[in-house]
Amino acid sequence: MRPPLPPEAAVARWRARLADGHPVTEAEALRLLADFGLTVTPCAMAKDESEAVEAAMRIGFPVALKTAGTAHKTDVDGVRLNLADPVALRQAHRDLAVRLGPRVVVARMVRDKGVEMMLGLQRDPDFGPVVVIGFGGIHAEILRDAAFALPPFDAAEARRLIDRLRLRPLLDGARGAPAADVDALAEAAARFSTLAAALGDLVEAIDVNPVLALPRGAVAVDALVVPRR
Repeated sequence: MRPPLPPEAAVARWRARLADGHPVTEAEALRLLADFGLTVTPCAMAKDESEAVEAAMRIGFPVALKTAGTAHKTDVDGVRLNLADPVALRQAHRDLAVRLGPRVVVARMVRDKGVEMMLGLQRDPDFGPVVVIGFGGIHAEILRDAAFALPPFDAAEARRLIDRLRLRPLLDGARGAPAADVDALAEAAARFSTLAAALGDLVEAIDVNPVLALPRGAVAVDALVVPRR
């Protein structure tokens, strides 16, 4: 197998965007992933309550509401999940706005439960961009269960990286949970590695956490992109 080919038009567009010096919003970060073939949850930025409601109506309820501009949103109690209608959304937005400001990300809830994984890009002083794949969620930094590889690589190599993880049996189903689609997760990792190879010289770090490994498919839910200065 060969690594996925980078989409030439997307590479040119994103190289220009990352070089312009402006911060990358979460909605942009997810759009970047989608342009390289990863499945992402639909989302939109909103600067106030009215825009948040409009975005949710377009995306479809239930939605999640996340404060914008904070990397570790759960650390500041900046996430509200399973908001089923405009009333619940308005109430959640007012709570977040008072404490953290009115700018938010509105995202469609992923209905299926999955295993929380993560994909990342780090910079090594000797080797340059390095791809990280591991178990994610809010405890990713505590679990520290990850594998590393130089990009790009194919889905078979991604599968080998996944199989090295200490908690790998969780992907086969635990306590009655269905098995995760490891093939889809490996394909997502391979596509992410293509992104890392094509844009890594312009990026300081990327954190895609969580990537939900579902019974069918793998979906990126949250993403942070830090351009190089």
